[in-house]
Amino acid sequence: MANKYSILFERTYIGSLGIKNRLVMAPIGTNLGRPDGGFSTREMDYFEERAKGGTGMLIIGFQVVTNKTDPFLRYLTTSDTDEQTKKWALLADRVKAYGTAVCLQLSAGLGRNAPPVNAEPLVSASCNPSFWCPDLMTRELTIEEIKDIVKCFGRAALRAKTAGCDAVEIHAHIGYLLDQFVTPLWNRRTDQYGGSFENRMRFPSEVLEEIRRNVGPDFPVLYRMAIDHKIEGGRTIKEGQEIIKYLDKAGIDAFDIDAGCYEAHNWCFPTPYMGNACLAEYAAEAKKVTSKPVLNAGNYTPESAVEAIKQGKTDFIMLGRGLLAEPEWGNKLLYGKRDELRPCIRCNEYCLVKPLSGRLTSCSINAACGSEKEYQITLSDKPKRVAVIGGGPGGMEAARVAAIKGHKVDLYEKNQCLGGQLLAASEPSFKSPLRAYLEYLILQMNKPNVAVHLNKIINADSPELEGADTIIVAVGAKPFMPNIKGIDSPKAMTVLDAQLDNKQVIGKNVVIAGGGSTGCECAIDLAMKGNNVTIVEMLPEFAPDAFLASKICISEAFRNHNINVLTGHSVSELSEAGIKVADHEGKITEIAADIVILAFGMKPESELSKSICDKHITAIPIGDCVSIGLIGDAVRRGFFAGWGIQ
Repeated sequence: MANKYSILFERTYIGSLGIKNRLVMAPIGTNLGRPDGGFSTREMDYFEERAKGGTGMLIIGFQVVTNKTDPFLRYLTTSDTDEQTKKWALLADRVKAYGTAVCLQLSAGLGRNAPPVNAEPLVSASCNPSFWCPDLMTRELTIEEIKDIVKCFGRAALRAKTAGCDAVEIHAHIGYLLDQFVTPLWNRRTDQYGGSFENRMRFPSEVLEEIRRNVGPDFPVLYRMAIDHKIEGGRTIKEGQEIIKYLDKAGIDAFDIDAGCYEAHNWCFPTPYMGNACLAEYAAEAKKVTSKPVLNAGNYTPESAVEAIKQGKTDFIMLGRGLLAEPEWGNKLLYGKRDELRPCIRCNEYCLVKPLSGRLTSCSINAACGSEKEYQITLSDKPKRVAVIGGGPGGMEAARVAAIKGHKVDLYEKNQCLGGQLLAASEPSFKSPLRAYLEYLILQMNKPNVAVHLNKIINADSPELEGADTIIVAVGAKPFMPNIKGIDSPKAMTVLDAQLDNKQVIGKNVVIAGGGSTGCECAIDLAMKGNNVTIVEMLPEFAPDAFLASKICISEAFRNHNINVLTGHSVSELSEAGIKVADHEGKITEIAADIVILAFGMKPESELSKSICDKHITAIPIGDCVSIGLIGDAVRRGFFAGWGIQ
């Protein structure tokens, strides 16, 4: 194969295991399994799709060796049983049918990072505060419990080998249970499992020895760890390198390297603010002290993946969220379809945040993720004429899916270009993943069966809607403008305008009224360009809707770019000098500003949507014109609107 991604498709080895390319699915908990902890058919479909899509190896995340550690694992009755072996075997057969290797990540649990259940004490190396509930203290694992867990690892590795899996990975990263034993910050034991470096390494060393005793010297064993915890008192790179050298001599075959811990959440779940290949330098630090293969994840694009391999920073590129968004990541690069690769937008929403609330794991921009068989897009026996009103992400996704089903789609957009709010949202330099996704969607509108009509305003009486079998209304939202004195001042502009056409009029001193995620991102973008920026937010905290990892990144950006944040202040007036704000006691302060950017949020275009739906019984409203949501909410509603057309 001769294309610029060919280095990613070199056959590469871990021990004696040959892997068909350098692309590895990172271990991610799926929330798709059976109630007893075994693989469901849905979960097997999910993994098979990533194997079929050209991935070289799948690391199947968080396969617990015992349900006796974390209280939230008690329901996993298949752990350490023959039933677990059977399910692993079924999965291995399906995945290996595509030439994809299977590695099971074996875990003892999360320890102090586990979610508390019924106030039952969590376990750890020592008595430590729970991450989620600091008032809840963990209890110290007994020596007998440690010995039992070691035996469980050995049995699990043997079960994996018996099932036909190709390797196992020891789960010891970002401050989970095994890592808590290795780290002095969490391990203050005075017995043989605490104190000296050798004592702290005893637990993972015994795990490795027991695995080897069960599977022999040639079965590959990987080790996942954070080389740097990124917090005061946690592991440094130098200490991480010592651990790697120690485990290399002990017989680990490859190192899966990342950074962070739960206290440095953004490193565990990298956000758009952190850029591409944000963990590659940590893999490079590992390669300085071992000749064994190194695997690395962290916001990889195809281009940054190639560079990381060429520069010798890592041997394997791990893709987690990227493979949720695009199961065919490998095949699309292999067969010259780079522009068809759907990029992860790194929002962490449907893959992480919503599953924490009980939803199945999925993806904001790939609604079929986790439901691969249920949500297949198949050709319709009776093609329909479909009108889509609105060329934002929801409307374009609806048009894309309806067209794949064979329907004839006319998409009407009132502006001169497609994108809707995504045009403004993707403007900041650190939102390149969102820009890439916008480009992907626009490309899909060039496909057969889609006709795009720009600068076309549609209402309930438009003749274009006559004869349409289905009308999808995706007219979006408009900025919310509260009744504030002076809000029509020439100094004021909406955040959408500030991020798009009118940047040239923004003066040096900028005040942003509204500290939600959109206002914060606009503030960071402008501060990076040299503006003096102040945010005014009426709530006690900024970005209250942001995921924890994103909020950490936003806070760091505020500090790095000297952005002033006034929480607990409401806007009372836009004045000649700038803006007047009031604190919770009503005290008024005037802030000088060359321009005031209004980021009070959005409100649905509900009147237009309602008028169209009231007149046309086949109309389906989706996205922000129904209720304001995240991009994933609009895209997924667009998918189902298009998918549901028979």
